[in-house]
Amino acid sequence: MTDIKLVEPENGSITAPLQKYDLPQLNDQKDRSLPQAVSFIWEACPDVTYDLLISPNPDFKDSRHITALSEPRAEVLHLHIATRYFWQVVAKRSGQFLTESPVWSFTTNRATPRWMHIPGTTNVRDIGGWPLPNNRLVRQGLLYRSSQMNDPVQITAEGQRILEQDLGIRTDLDFRGSIENPYPVLDEDKVQWINVPINAYSHIGNEESQEGYRKIFEIFADASNHPILFHCWGGADRAGTVSFLLNALLGVEIENLTRDYELTSLSIWGERYGESKEFKGLIEALAPFGDGTGSFAKKAENYLLSIGVTPQMIAAIREHLIIAQNI
Repeated sequence: MTDIKLVEPENGSITAPLQKYDLPQLNDQKDRSLPQAVSFIWEACPDVTYDLLISPNPDFKDSRHITALSEPRAEVLHLHIATRYFWQVVAKRSGQFLTESPVWSFTTNRATPRWMHIPGTTNVRDIGGWPLPNNRLVRQGLLYRSSQMNDPVQITAEGQRILEQDLGIRTDLDFRGSIENPYPVLDEDKVQWINVPINAYSHIGNEESQEGYRKIFEIFADASNHPILFHCWGGADRAGTVSFLLNALLGVEIENLTRDYELTSLSIWGERYGESKEFKGLIEALAPFGDGTGSFAKKAENYLLSIGVTPQMIAAIREHLIIAQNI
């Protein structure tokens, strides 16, 4: 039998954006915070099953295996954005190796964000992928934000499996207060649950909130806690404020900080806009921490230093979460 012939993604190609929707124009409750799968297609062989191998490394180290496919195609979610991948198909008959395809490569589109489909919850996205100055990116796969996973939404067993196994979440960082009845949803034998109640937006300047924000960034600075999933109720306001501070600290420009905040409008929790009173309150709360250049990286850094986050913690966060672009 000859080698399997690959069809798409074409060798050397760039995929379409890995998001289904841009910001919505309709005021409805349809969830648009969803990723777009990458379609893999190859020519069929008779009476075989297929294994699909996908890896960011040409030697297929750290590869993703999708096994026992009965059809010559697969739809694959949750690839990293702005990343070159190598792929190959292996054909088997009765479980035994039969033949394999050549190795092709493709690059995922750099359009942000990297949405995640976690059945039973919404507004789930990777903090990473945003561009930074000097041809760098925020590292993907270490920090995720989401809405809550219970009441009124309820994560499914498959959603829990994706978080615990596919994403390897180690820490569930919950920003809900006692009135919201927070409790752990993921398996506590695999995922530590940490509850740090905070308030959003202009409340970052309140003394009672500062201890919470200090603790959150202390958790971010400890690499042993990663990957981390952090959330509040809708993943919009408190999680949005933390995302803003974190990505600002890393160097994400204000246009993308604002867009990331507004993207929550694609979920089921209502509209969020950069012109809102709440978002402007966050911007105003950070204004006293500037250095005269307008840099939000400096404002976020100075704010965090003022509440007790140490320079060593800030350096650790940047070291963990900033990488050079590889394409």
